[in-house]
Amino acid sequence: MTAESLEAVVLGSTKFRNTLAKLARDAVAADLPAIRPFVNGEEVDWSFALLCSSALTAAPHHSGQEAALRVAHSCLASDTDEALRGAAVVILERLGNRQSLNLAAKRGIVEADAWAETPGPLQQDVIRRRLELTIPTKANGEVEANAFQRQFWSAATNSRWLSISAPTSAGKSFIVKRWIEDQASRADEFKAVYVVPTRALIEEVSLDLIADFGTSVRVHTMPWDSEIGQDSKEVFVLTQERLHLLQQRVPSFAPSLVFIDEAQKFDDGSRGVLLQQVLDETARRAPEAQVIFASPMTSNPEILLAGAPGDARATALDSQAVTVNQNLLVANQVPYKPREWTLSLSVNGELDSCGTFELPARPTPASKRLPLIAVTLGGLRSGNVVYVNGAADAEKAAKQIYEALGDDADMSQDEDIAALRELAITAVHPQYALEEALQRGVAFHYGNMPLLLKSEIERLFKEEKLRYLVCTSTLLEGVNLPCKNLFVRGPRKGRGNVMSAADFWNLAGRAGRWGKEFQGNIVCVDTNDTQQWPSPPTSRVRQPIARASDKVFKELSGLAAYIEADTPVEMSREAPILEPVLSLLASRVARGDAVSSIVGVAVDADEAEALEASIADALQAITYPPELIERHAGISPLSMQRLLTSFADYPDPVDLVLPPPESPDAAESYVRAIAKVNRELGGDWGPEGRQFQLSILITQWMRGMPLSRLISNRLTYARQVKNSNIPGVIRGVMSDVEQIARFQAPKYLACYQDLLRFHAEQVGSPLVEDETFDVSMMLELGVSRPTEVALMALGLSRTTTIAVSELIIEDDLAPHQALDWLQRQDVDALALPTLVRREVRNRLDAEGRRGLL
Repeated sequence: MTAESLEAVVLGSTKFRNTLAKLARDAVAADLPAIRPFVNGEEVDWSFALLCSSALTAAPHHSGQEAALRVAHSCLASDTDEALRGAAVVILERLGNRQSLNLAAKRGIVEADAWAETPGPLQQDVIRRRLELTIPTKANGEVEANAFQRQFWSAATNSRWLSISAPTSAGKSFIVKRWIEDQASRADEFKAVYVVPTRALIEEVSLDLIADFGTSVRVHTMPWDSEIGQDSKEVFVLTQERLHLLQQRVPSFAPSLVFIDEAQKFDDGSRGVLLQQVLDETARRAPEAQVIFASPMTSNPEILLAGAPGDARATALDSQAVTVNQNLLVANQVPYKPREWTLSLSVNGELDSCGTFELPARPTPASKRLPLIAVTLGGLRSGNVVYVNGAADAEKAAKQIYEALGDDADMSQDEDIAALRELAITAVHPQYALEEALQRGVAFHYGNMPLLLKSEIERLFKEEKLRYLVCTSTLLEGVNLPCKNLFVRGPRKGRGNVMSAADFWNLAGRAGRWGKEFQGNIVCVDTNDTQQWPSPPTSRVRQPIARASDKVFKELSGLAAYIEADTPVEMSREAPILEPVLSLLASRVARGDAVSSIVGVAVDADEAEALEASIADALQAITYPPELIERHAGISPLSMQRLLTSFADYPDPVDLVLPPPESPDAAESYVRAIAKVNRELGGDWGPEGRQFQLSILITQWMRGMPLSRLISNRLTYARQVKNSNIPGVIRGVMSDVEQIARFQAPKYLACYQDLLRFHAEQVGSPLVEDETFDVSMMLELGVSRPTEVALMALGLSRTTTIAVSELIIEDDLAPHQALDWLQRQDVDALALPTLVRREVRNRLDAEGRRGLL
């Protein structure tokens, strides 16, 4: 009998299914004590349950593995005898789930290596399984892997292109980091790129790698690091934007290994197209490089292997590994009783009632439903994440949770909480809503918040100092933030967009902390409301990956019309995916490459030939150097020509120059540039008044003005126009910093600057500019001095960099010199916020471990 057929027989047993249902209900009741469980006096036949689970340890599907794990976890958590717990231990050993065993030992449920007390044949079974799953490495000795991680290692050993798909908690990032370390240890020279979807993840990943590598490998996090290339072994942790800049700054850069985390982001609009472009450029420069993609629970990971060199072995690894149990729960109001609710377990679309619970107050208006249910079920325990659909919703929900918890939840005297409150006040504003919420162990987390603030919130949540964390869709961006309970009501992603099943299950994957909990709970609120849940989740399903560019290639008439119309800004705004796709194709056609050779472009031969001809014909109008098309990815080359032509209206190019931010006339110059960019290139800059507001913010940001000052300045203006919405103004400034100053402005103003330089040379008036003025770098980082860039190259956040740089006189320190300055200071004696001093100490400790001090 095959493992698959045995799985079907066991899961088809009515008695076993009933046992699983009872175990799940009991586990939910134990986790959420506010539930009044329905009476169920039946006893568990543990011998039968463990026998069935033993048969499922080799199950190929998610359902069979989850069932085996459920029985083992429940047996360990229940009042069972030593023999039964020993059988549960063996099941976990067979599943390769050593972290759950370590957790059980930590809690005193079983002894460490309890398998050694089981009968001889079972001991042999455990030894054999451990040998199968142990990975010998040159870098770290041995890795105790689970089944998925062992499969990955074998596939990576034998494949040049590898696409892996596995659930969020399967340990993808962990095993990939071990692979990178092992490959680095085996090479005399080594360059790897670890591509992450957000800047926030750069810090998390880079710190992990620095701690693991020690002195053997240098980790870089930005393309402007002046010490790039000085070490024989380097790993670059970058977003696709920073990788693109690195490729442009260093034309010879050719890594030997590229890892793209959260690879489903190939479908993320213009950023997905840019990810496709940097991968294509990597494949062109380094055809021998190993390329690894990782995505959560996708049905077609093989699609990412399109474009692999013809001689490269390409492998898709689709795993359904289960490491923690997850309970999908639905909470709905009892008819006519607003405060009384039912909680049911959803299994394959069937609801199994767990019991009822009562809210402390009527949930009116509807915005109170989610916070009140979270507090009722979560109580004063830690590990609760509440998902909401936007930053304003996050602040409101955090306030509601704060009020519902009451005075008994006070944590204001905790040192870590007090330090985080201090940072919220000094780095943002004294009236920032986070400061009050923290006093009762509540926080919120959204994309536009300062990095140091978000990092500390994540740290305190992981260390169980925070009881509730209210999050937006930033939780989908690969943030390593597992929780015990996840509460969701009508989830959306973006402006009103119903969350896809793929995104929902990626979000749900955060529920259940492998190695910290045996299970996690996903509580879906108001699933009977079709407005909130057009299609309520029923069971975990794998979702297909697609590239953002695929939508264009499936209907090329839209792209053809866009080119035919000379890529007007209005069309770029109405159909924003057309512009980055055209930019990608044009950059390749301009250098003589075939459209069909671009990684991930799937069009038939006739369509490819017609597309190339159309683009080549359009590019005949281009008078600037064609390499600028690739340099400014995502911008239409025809729009770039339109901007260049408009410069002829100004007799002296100096009138158009972008000055350094310290210049007295900087704001006026940027207003003029933004107006031209808005008219000729695109972007979302708003009307004239808004453009002036953004030009002031941009220049102040580049100058290194702290975020708190930017907010204070905007609030002063808001009071003048009688805008009293302080939270809205604070959020607005943070949004402008992230979306405009750090994303949109670098993209468009760097293009403006390059085209203006070319125009000035053509008319015989070359611009005399400060060689250190790199508008793209200054906007991305929010600093202007090389010393500040060096501090950020060491891994310090902008908040800390700005605070520390005020004490450093030298303008042009390199990273190793900035590190030397920090090492000479008595950090605790510096007049800096507590968390700023802590970040400096942490970085010094990390660099010290690398042997640089």
